[in-house]
Amino acid sequence: MVMAFVTAAIAMLIAIVPAGIVLCRDELGASVVAYEFITSVVVMVLALLAQAFRRSGEFELAVLLAVLLFGSGLVFVRAMERWL
Repeated sequence: MVMAFVTAAIAMLIAIVPAGIVLCRDELGASVVAYEFITSVVVMVLALLAQAFRRSGEFELAVLLAVLLFGSGLVFVRAMERWL
């Protein structure tokens, strides 16, 4: 059962690669969407790994990142706006 969660986490991490390319190369709107996608995937990966290794305390990090996801997107937009 552990391998299923770890395999799902690895597959989700592979999905980050195209979003990282979009984040680095495209305009601001596409970069914001890619950033939000990447942070959402990282939250899910952390939850999957916490479940895979049966560490309930690790779920706190995933929940905390999920809560901070919206605010970090706004900070990212504000920082990217300065370079336009």
